[in-house]
Amino acid sequence: KRCSCQPSWQVAGVFSVFVVMFCGSSAAAVRRTCQVMKPLLHASGATPTMLGLAPRSFASQPSVSPITFSARMTQKVARNVLHNIDLLVCDMAGTVVQEGGLVYQVLQRSMTENGLKVSDHDMEHWHGAKKEAVIEHFARQSGIPDTELEETILKISDAFVNSIDKAYFDDASSVSHIDAGLLGYFKQLQSVGIKIALNTGYPKNIQEGLVKRLAFDKVVDAYISAYEVPEGRPFPYMIHRLMERLHIEDVKRVAKAGDSVRDIEEGRNAGCGLVIGVLSGADSSEALLAAGADIVCNVVTDLPMPRMRRDSSLMRLPDLS
Repeated sequence: KRCSCQPSWQVAGVFSVFVVMFCGSSAAAVRRTCQVMKPLLHASGATPTMLGLAPRSFASQPSVSPITFSARMTQKVARNVLHNIDLLVCDMAGTVVQEGGLVYQVLQRSMTENGLKVSDHDMEHWHGAKKEAVIEHFARQSGIPDTELEETILKISDAFVNSIDKAYFDDASSVSHIDAGLLGYFKQLQSVGIKIALNTGYPKNIQEGLVKRLAFDKVVDAYISAYEVPEGRPFPYMIHRLMERLHIEDVKRVAKAGDSVRDIEEGRNAGCGLVIGVLSGADSSEALLAAGADIVCNVVTDLPMPRMRRDSSLMRLPDLS
């Protein structure tokens, strides 16, 4: 071990002799050196410590500013962000579907038209949640008695589904891909070995309607609704069910991308190796990072395409057992 004694320069000459003599010696030998030097160092105001025995103080060191990369270096550092990923799970509304926040507007309107008190600010915390959970929360908050709770949830849920169905699937609907090149981007990811899955808090019939309308069913490997598992986001069940369906063994090789804090919490709770926030939907960069996002980008297609992977089976030695 090295000695981390920090003597003043008045005794540096004497100290240097000891350091040279014992720099290759055992920890015990260096400790004895420090004991010999201690009175001399004490007189100079220095405090001897051993690496691993006492922490070195950096209180006098100037604080280090965060590293700032140039645009070129940022691109170079980020280009392999998906290199060790086998499955990319994307949220739908605001992440791969451009619908202008329609789902939250319609849900809020469905609740207020049925007597619940729901402000714009109140809705922010519920981005990405299962719709019945949102309705139940605001029904209780508005004082709906337990005896009427189930009926109220069902009534508002039906109103929401009818309204969103019209808003999404009417001929005049402007719902589209979040990026014109989205499907091509997904196909490129698949060509380098990354599977694509979608998850959502939508009811199953709404999800299936969107998947078919936007031709996701011709590209993605799987999709799932919160209504197919015991709990929606931030619980991790949808991600784990998708892993099961797609035979993904290691959750650290799964990436989760979404536009809401609940998406980020879902990815963290699932144990994903990479959690990605996107700014094309509900929440801000600050909120996504605070929730635990590893990286934040404007849209999911900003994620750089990883290099083509080698087929490990071609490099594997034959099993001679």
